[in-house]
Amino acid sequence: MKCKKLFLNRYIIKHLLLISFVSFSIAFKAQNSGIKGVVVDNEKTPLEMVSVAVLSSKDSTFLSYTTTDLKGFFHLQDVPKDTVIIQLNLLGFIQYSKKLVYNNSLIDLKTIILEDDVSSLDEIVIAAVVPIQIKKDTVSYNANSFKVNHDDNIEGLLGKLPGIEIEDGKIISQGNAVTKIMIDGKEFFGGDPSIVLKNISADAIAKVEVIDKKSDEAELTGVSDGNKQIVINFTLKKTKKNRGFGKVSAGLGLDNRYFGNLNYNQFNSKTQLSVIGKFNNINITGSNIKGFLENADGVADESEDDTNGSFNLKQKSLSGFLETKVTGVHYGRELKKKESLNADYFYNASENRGISETNRINFTNTNNFDFNSTNDYLNTTNNHNFNFNYENKSNKTYTIKLRGRFYTDNRTNNLDRKGIYENENQEIVTENNQLSKNTTFKKFGNLNFNFYRRLLKKGRSFNTGFNWGVNNYDKEKDQHTFITRNINTNTPTYQEIIALRDEISNSNNFNLRFKYTEPLGGNHYLNAEVNASFYKADESTDQSRTTIKTTTEEDFIKFDYTFFQNIMRSKLFHSYNTSKINISTTMELYNLRREFGQEIDQIYIKEKLYITPSFLFQYKPKRGEKLRFTYKNIIRAPRLRETNPFINDLSPYFIRTGNVDLQPEKVHSFVSFYNVNSANLTMNFNTKLQYNYSTDAIIRSYAIDDDYIRTSSYQNNGERHRLNAQVRFSKKLNKLGIRFNLNNQFFYNSTNSIVNFNLNKNESQDISTNFVIQNTRKRKVDLKAGVFFGVNNTSFSIEKDLDRKFTTQKYFGMIDVDVTQRLNLNTQLDYIIYNDDKFDIHQELPIWNAAMSYSLSPKNNIVKLVLIDLLNKNVDVFRRSTDNFFEETIGQSLGRYVVLSYTHRLNNGKRKPKEKRS
Repeated sequence: MKCKKLFLNRYIIKHLLLISFVSFSIAFKAQNSGIKGVVVDNEKTPLEMVSVAVLSSKDSTFLSYTTTDLKGFFHLQDVPKDTVIIQLNLLGFIQYSKKLVYNNSLIDLKTIILEDDVSSLDEIVIAAVVPIQIKKDTVSYNANSFKVNHDDNIEGLLGKLPGIEIEDGKIISQGNAVTKIMIDGKEFFGGDPSIVLKNISADAIAKVEVIDKKSDEAELTGVSDGNKQIVINFTLKKTKKNRGFGKVSAGLGLDNRYFGNLNYNQFNSKTQLSVIGKFNNINITGSNIKGFLENADGVADESEDDTNGSFNLKQKSLSGFLETKVTGVHYGRELKKKESLNADYFYNASENRGISETNRINFTNTNNFDFNSTNDYLNTTNNHNFNFNYENKSNKTYTIKLRGRFYTDNRTNNLDRKGIYENENQEIVTENNQLSKNTTFKKFGNLNFNFYRRLLKKGRSFNTGFNWGVNNYDKEKDQHTFITRNINTNTPTYQEIIALRDEISNSNNFNLRFKYTEPLGGNHYLNAEVNASFYKADESTDQSRTTIKTTTEEDFIKFDYTFFQNIMRSKLFHSYNTSKINISTTMELYNLRREFGQEIDQIYIKEKLYITPSFLFQYKPKRGEKLRFTYKNIIRAPRLRETNPFINDLSPYFIRTGNVDLQPEKVHSFVSFYNVNSANLTMNFNTKLQYNYSTDAIIRSYAIDDDYIRTSSYQNNGERHRLNAQVRFSKKLNKLGIRFNLNNQFFYNSTNSIVNFNLNKNESQDISTNFVIQNTRKRKVDLKAGVFFGVNNTSFSIEKDLDRKFTTQKYFGMIDVDVTQRLNLNTQLDYIIYNDDKFDIHQELPIWNAAMSYSLSPKNNIVKLVLIDLLNKNVDVFRRSTDNFFEETIGQSLGRYVVLSYTHRLNNGKRKPKEKRS
């Protein structure tokens, strides 16, 4: 253990020293190189947000850029040693241009006066295309500055923007997840990023804005409260507005592979209309399938509620073969200025089938055993989604927001599992073959209403709102199990179990809140907030089971479980808010009341009052730089399944029950965040550190008998520690014509579990480093290369010999070349290495993809040949470690396939001018 901590400390210190050295070197060099100056108007008034660009004197290609600050100051870095042209642009002023000979020494242009040019308001000024600008809380990317292919979607465009990453389907910007996506400032398909990214063409976008958006309350009152969310807004090209645009594509390939896509959009200043459609069998979803991935490899039945027991945060990838059909329509309308209504409908039907192999090592305080299985699965889903959003900001004194979401999901999971249990001597002891069919029909509805009111006195305001949700599901489970025990003896035994289980659950959740803000003067504010939450759930279960040994036995289970939870929260907090600093100190009374049990038997009543403080500090010293620290004391009430005392023994090898005596878990959460977006240094740096410390931690307890039957429950025991650290650094090196991105992540989890009445302390560390380098001048050639290394170390106090270490290495290179204006070639090679010391696994997977596209007409009628996994080596690997077992699952992938496709872009040409009437 000391060696692991020493390794951890060395790893953190090494990277902190590296980052500090790089930062110091950049800062030192910045003072002695580059081009600087101060920009003013004829009245000697400093001009902010002047675009300052450096161009090549040979062909006027873009080299570097920045913008002036509040004092009109600019300092350009990374200027290549050459004869260059510096160009300054600001609407309403005559363009300033000057040729300079730069030899790596600082050039001070002193004061530059921009002359007024009223006529420029009516003229088209040809200026340098600045790829990135930082304006207050917005980072704006000029889409034309980043190379995309004619058939790329927005997802391909975002992947090329510095400071933006896509991880597990989530968009990460400035170290935070993007919460909403808009087009021309309006919501699109409920703001679901997955739909927007996969269904809008990249060539339709003129500008990408990453906005550090203020809260609705702050926007109305004009008082910054430090509460913000990351939003991305895509601005359409002018040629795409007031006319229909989109694309139609279809493809056929070997092994009966096919796909078809349709996307049609018509946007203007008042309305938005979009229609999308997809059907394919090449594992392309076109929507968010997070829930679908829960059983992507057919092994979710024993882990569906094991979120606290799993130490690996990586989401499963899609295994097997997916056939999907997707269709959707979105309509938005601006009813009047700053009043709008948006609605969308989305349908998804999918079928996922495949075969996976699972190897698992289980351990107890007395003996260890292995479980290996082959899983043949078929999963289908049909879901309907409807969303609407009404927003009214037409009145300067109040804002109204109403949002609704409704969906149904009909899902069926079929599994044929053949499993064996081996003892410590690697002898097969038990065979467990299982056929199961689980059908779930789910209905969900949610309404959210918010009203914000600004009162006469500046800074005085109130807001109120409610959130109502209903969640109903009907589960039917049919399971047939064949068990052979004592195979390693002369007296094996046989057992057959046929079980049917029906579960019906209905829940309602209603939350009501009210907040009042009173200005105290001098940017000080007193805030009072009351929040009442009511949650009611009823669960009805019927189970019948037939057990066949030498005789036949039948048993029946029926119970009705009810759960009610009421949370009353009263907050009083003081805040100090300016444009640069936000400080908030909160004291909250938190009353938690729970009533649960079986009405005909016993109802348990638990109630307790807590005092929960919180603190926020945020500082923005200058544009593009932000420091934030928060502390929260969180009460985590036991969930419904954790307190349900009834036994769920549908699976004969995994029996679950709750604990009515569970107490709430107390969590102390500390989060620090620092972000720098520097146009001067063409650099993006952000770091995030989150530490959660829990007392009365809700943990798993397991009892495992000699027949390998696990019985799981919950209890409060000890402490839980979780540490998550992230460091992202991106820098453009103009002299070399490259940009590099470095992403380091560290996750540490320490918690307890109980295994056969023995305390087991679990510690897990995930460390990963991702380094990517790419060229910045992508007019014809786009190059990218990188390396990823990740390692997981997991230790268990109950069994020292089972400490586990597994690693993932990935090396990749990509080249995208526009051979001519119509011919494009693309190829990428990934080389992935998996190592696992406990399963003695070493896998090397070279994955080679290639594509060639040709436009039969300018930027349209595109014929494309796609070759995926040319070496036919890809497999899906999913690994996890939990508090009493760890496992590795290897699943089928789509494998090698070739598809020839055709794409036609609708209304792709320039708009013809209207003929003048005579």
